[in-house]
Amino acid sequence: MDLKDEIRKLIDVQAIDSDIYRLEREFNSVKPAVIAELKSVLESNKKSLADLEEEFKQGQIKKKEKEMDLSSKEEAVRKSQAQLYQLKTNKEYDAKLKEISSLKSDVSVIEEEILRIFDEIDEKSEELNMKKKSLAENSRKAADKIMAEEKEMEKIGSKINILKDKRGILVKGIDPKLFSQYEHLVKNRQGMALVPLKGGKCGGCHMVLPAEVSNRVKQYKNIVQCEMCARMLYLEEDFSL
Repeated sequence: MDLKDEIRKLIDVQAIDSDIYRLEREFNSVKPAVIAELKSVLESNKKSLADLEEEFKQGQIKKKEKEMDLSSKEEAVRKSQAQLYQLKTNKEYDAKLKEISSLKSDVSVIEEEILRIFDEIDEKSEELNMKKKSLAENSRKAADKIMAEEKEMEKIGSKINILKDKRGILVKGIDPKLFSQYEHLVKNRQGMALVPLKGGKCGGCHMVLPAEVSNRVKQYKNIVQCEMCARMLYLEEDFSL
């Protein structure tokens, strides 16, 4: 087995693995998070609109209740006024006048409340219409972005499959024992199993290694691993990447 040639193959595989790792992270974590956030915006928009519509509805109900209350009070005033002419004593007459005055005062208060509610409903109606337009536009943009992100995910998925096919071809030409060692390291070292030795430092953990390590690496008789992070080492100047 020509170890130097095997290392070159592993470097090529690792370059593909690095791309696969990055794309899979985007496919499995980044893009879904973006889409989830956009969907959350859509749901938030729907809730905001529903809340406004409910407030508007409650205002209408409150107005109707006040109008019914006003109608009842006005009817009571009419009845009391009609009863005035049937009373026989001044005392009864004065009491009925006080009752009518109190009812009219209630009518006045209710009329003011109805006017206030009318103003609130007008404001809420205007706010609702503006909010509807704004939410509709925001929702459209969010929906468009979701569609774009989903299409991008499809592209990423295709790229991953192409890279995996390419990787499968390259792997077939690598010594099985060496490749098994590489795969174990790549899973436990954040996708970097094979790193260059630069200026006596490990390209993975940056630990300064003894000079004799460089000498052993240069011989390419056996795989030399970093004493700290266990990554496989090679001399960068020996490979044109």
